Amino acid sequence: MALSVRRSGGIVVEYAGEGVVFDPTSNNVGYPVFVSHAHADHAGAFKYPDLVKYATEPTYRLLQAFRWRGLDNWRPITVGGKVSLGDIEVRVHNAGHILGSAQFEVNTPEGTVLYSGDFSMGNSYTMKGARPVNCDILVVETTFGAPMFRFPRRDEVAMDMVRWAVMEAIPSGRVPAFKTDSIGNAQEIIHIFNNKTRAPVVTAKSATGVSDIYRDHGHSLDYVDARSEEGRELLESGRCVLVAPKGAKLAQENIDPALASGWAVMMRNRGRAFPLSDHADFRELLSFIRGCHPKRVLTFHGGAMTRGFTDYVRKRLGIDARPLTSREETLMGPVSRGEMRMRACYDQLLRTVRIPGFEYTNSWLVREMARKGFTRGETESAVQHLLDRKALESTSNGVMMPRIT
Repeated sequence: MALSVRRSGGIVVEYAGEGVVFDPTSNNVGYPVFVSHAHADHAGAFKYPDLVKYATEPTYRLLQAFRWRGLDNWRPITVGGKVSLGDIEVRVHNAGHILGSAQFEVNTPEGTVLYSGDFSMGNSYTMKGARPVNCDILVVETTFGAPMFRFPRRDEVAMDMVRWAVMEAIPSGRVPAFKTDSIGNAQEIIHIFNNKTRAPVVTAKSATGVSDIYRDHGHSLDYVDARSEEGRELLESGRCVLVAPKGAKLAQENIDPALASGWAVMMRNRGRAFPLSDHADFRELLSFIRGCHPKRVLTFHGGAMTRGFTDYVRKRLGIDARPLTSREETLMGPVSRGEMRMRACYDQLLRTVRIPGFEYTNSWLVREMARKGFTRGETESAVQHLLDRKALESTSNGVMMPRIT
């Protein structure tokens, strides 16, 4: 059974009847689940208590801070560690995105798949950057996979933020309020103002809880919760910096809001915005791909502006690249619909003939597989295929799973 990758809710990697799923968005998965980080669009598997979920301890703690329910069946993993699941081995690498974020390297006898998750190569104020990992198939996020997304140097963005807050907003009696992601950018902003100014930093509720966990993991951050008496006094005085979630409704009348996000590169002269991002930009994406030396590149997390990214990869790097869809992709290319159906038939047969040494008659198998939507011809072809590869053994009236010796 060939090594394959497809998109079905999450990113599904399969080999020889086994598989793993990365960042699924539903509980309709048949394989062990790995969660790359605590942002809600990647951590949806934790909404389903029955799923067994592998994730780092910081990821789990961050979800606790957001009061997610159903955090049962968590299996802790660490950067540098590995999980063995039959012929599949999953190695965990730093993603450089937010606290606890991970890339996953899937090793099989046929080849290697790297799932990047969200990542950043550049060292931030709170994270060490991700490093490329040699692989055969690279599944890479392309949130900012268009030439227009070229982020300025981080220290330049930081100084622009400081100049506006300390030299413009605060002297005019306004509280500079940075609206940003509660995990990642919020902690970078705290670090910036702690280390480059004397301005106190006030944090809204979700940013406070997350920053507490960053602090527990060794990050030196100084901030005051907006709900505390000290926080309210600082906000009323106007002599502080406020860090709040993007969607927060800020009640104070003396607030001067600004966006801190990679999307700020699109907002020229349309409100106050600073391009602070914990994602790879266009140049980093190409550099990362080049460093991984993949035979094929499959992309996810992009929109209308990034549709041409795979063309850049093919033309600039000479690597086969295409968006990842529900169609199975292998080292040799996409699998045809007919091949996909037969592979589904093989997999269903292996799940049906699951008791070693027990005989399954041919007539029973045909009826059982028909209930799953497969024809007699498909079932017979699949049985012969699995017999040829010694995944099944022939008996007088049918087949059986080989006995474990």
